[in-house]
Amino acid sequence: MKEEKNYIHRRVCLCRQCGGTGTVTVYAEKDVRRLHPKQKVCPQCQGSGRIWLSGEVTKYIEPYAEPEP
Repeated sequence: MKEEKNYIHRRVCLCRQCGGTGTVTVYAEKDVRRLHPKQKVCPQCQGSGRIWLSGEVTKYIEPYAEPEP
């Protein structure tokens, strides 16, 4: 088995939770028909619409063995 590590260098990206708008739409728990939407500040980007993205990805590579019938 082979292991590869890739690093994602720090960069600015659009927030995926709000789509870059900085706000998310929420509904009251009792508003089943969703008639009264409320806009709240996105908790992930805190209203900026952008986030810092960085990380590490580890891949495990191994040969595929066909199962016996």
